[in-house]
Amino acid sequence: MIRKLMALFAALMVSVSYAAYAQDDSLPQDAADEMAQSVAEAAAAPATASGGYEGLEAFIDGMVESHRKTLDISGVTVSVVKDGKLIFARGYGYQDIDKDIPVDPETSLFRIGSTSKLFTWTSVMQMVEQGKIDLDADVNTYLKTFQIPDTFDEPITMRHILTHTSGFEEGALGYLINYDINNITQLRDAMATYVPARINPPGKYSSYSNYATALAGLIVANVSGVSFNEYVEQNIYAPLGMTHSTFREPLPENLAGGQTMGYRNEAGKPVAQPYELITGFGPAGAMASSATDMAKFMLAHLNSGTLDGNSILSPETTAQMHSVLFQGDKRLGGMAHGFYEEYINGHRLIGHGGDTFQFHTNLLLDQQEQLGIFISYATSSDTKGRDTFVETFYDHYYPVELESVTPPADFDERAGKYAGTYQFWRHNETTIEKAMGLMGGGLEVAPSGEGTLIFAGFGGPKQYVEVGENLFRQVDGAHMIAFGENENGEIIDLYIEGLPFMNASRAPAFESGLFKMLLPVVCFLLFITVFLGWCYRRKEYKLMETGERNAIRFSMGMAGANLLFVIFLLLIVSVYQMELFQNIPFIFDLNLVLPIVASLLTIGVVYHAVMAWREGYWRRGRRVHYTLVALAGVYMTVFYYYWNILGFQHY
Repeated sequence: MIRKLMALFAALMVSVSYAAYAQDDSLPQDAADEMAQSVAEAAAAPATASGGYEGLEAFIDGMVESHRKTLDISGVTVSVVKDGKLIFARGYGYQDIDKDIPVDPETSLFRIGSTSKLFTWTSVMQMVEQGKIDLDADVNTYLKTFQIPDTFDEPITMRHILTHTSGFEEGALGYLINYDINNITQLRDAMATYVPARINPPGKYSSYSNYATALAGLIVANVSGVSFNEYVEQNIYAPLGMTHSTFREPLPENLAGGQTMGYRNEAGKPVAQPYELITGFGPAGAMASSATDMAKFMLAHLNSGTLDGNSILSPETTAQMHSVLFQGDKRLGGMAHGFYEEYINGHRLIGHGGDTFQFHTNLLLDQQEQLGIFISYATSSDTKGRDTFVETFYDHYYPVELESVTPPADFDERAGKYAGTYQFWRHNETTIEKAMGLMGGGLEVAPSGEGTLIFAGFGGPKQYVEVGENLFRQVDGAHMIAFGENENGEIIDLYIEGLPFMNASRAPAFESGLFKMLLPVVCFLLFITVFLGWCYRRKEYKLMETGERNAIRFSMGMAGANLLFVIFLLLIVSVYQMELFQNIPFIFDLNLVLPIVASLLTIGVVYHAVMAWREGYWRRGRRVHYTLVALAGVYMTVFYYYWNILGFQHY
């Protein structure tokens, strides 16, 4: 169940497309085969030369239908624009299953998650165009009721926020999402209350930040003099005629009839879920919109900021917004002014993906082809559909022949310098959320021994071949990764094509699989043997000396506290699940007492381990076992301390 929560956390936090190379290896083989067959049939729809879209309806219908057959999807909405026109808009499945309302691409509102950020960035660039926001000014200049701490000499600027290089750590538990309309934190209050720690100097690494984006929305409100929601309505929705879009939560009365329900599969039955409220961080992901409204937004950005004679940006500002502002590696896609780059079949695309627990969205623009694609899936369990939709489209209409690459003859001699565990900078270091790193997120790189590197971190492991200095391409695909060196020529950083907002660096040794997974498992096995040993020798207990009995009491108390902590944590997560992102329940805090108790009892266990050898308790084998239990207790104390589990610091 913890893994399920972590998967949900990842979907919400990343809120962006992992690009076409991200694979979902959790699909049953028969479902995967059926999807592959259905996509192949869709791809067989008639098409003309590259860029011709004959058979478009049949192609998209077939692709979406294949996803709906194999994935847990209740509804899909799609729009495609080309050369200044809307050429395709269609809904699939249900807006509301219980009421038998089908998806309507014009009126059904889907939650678009972090794709909402494009509207926040557009608002920021409008302010820049008007001279009201300076991209290089300290953001504290625009804050009225609180200030961002001066952790580093260099201040955070809007340029940093647009490229996710502000240096903030991640945070979400207890406040990011809410389901109770009576317990909403407003944007201004949330930004003042949940300021994350700054863990990197601004501009060093790109690390996706919902907080920084929401902060940009607050700055727009402060500078414009109206609320962020009002600003977007007046300056983007109204000029573009987007009448079925809103950041307001819950949906206002005039749009409530278009609410697309989110569902969760429970015992094979779709069960409607409550409306996800992201009000405190609204500019980062609260928007709901229809496919045709999103088409208008795409058309405006593809037409230099103008639609039907109404401008939201000047041509100069639009071009600036679409231009690259930050790249971890110059050979890979980078961050524009809010948009991010990715390359598919040689085409430069800019856009933004988005996820909530219930919806998964993608929007990408191809300026060269004057093409825009918007896709949103209502599903609580899978992002595969929106991740592969655009790639499949380009493979069909803009196919390219993949060139084979021969590994350099001497690569195996050099491969070792790349090996290791890498960690996204998008993580937490100062609160209990650091423990989220225990359940994944690491990127593993290892030599294959066959002239390639094995890279694992998204789906199954894949092999990459060297194609340039510290640059590698997937052996059976076009995906690229690059490594960065420090001043001593040592490999320390990892950059991934399609994720310019998620730079990674070598993880500390303590965060390798040995220390964060294997050793804790060994420790807990030792704790279990304490109770097994007690059951086996309980009749001897009354015959023991006082010191021996105390030693056993301490070991059982310490082992029991550790085991109960894990058992209760599993139960709490299984009961509260997504609610943990709304509010931290008291029982969660209460359970955090157990690691503290276990750590204190460890002191007694260590003392009695020394006494066991000094006083000659038991036979040698039992003394060795007791010493190992004591060392396990010490290790777990260090483990809890490192992962911020010793205490109650949620934010």
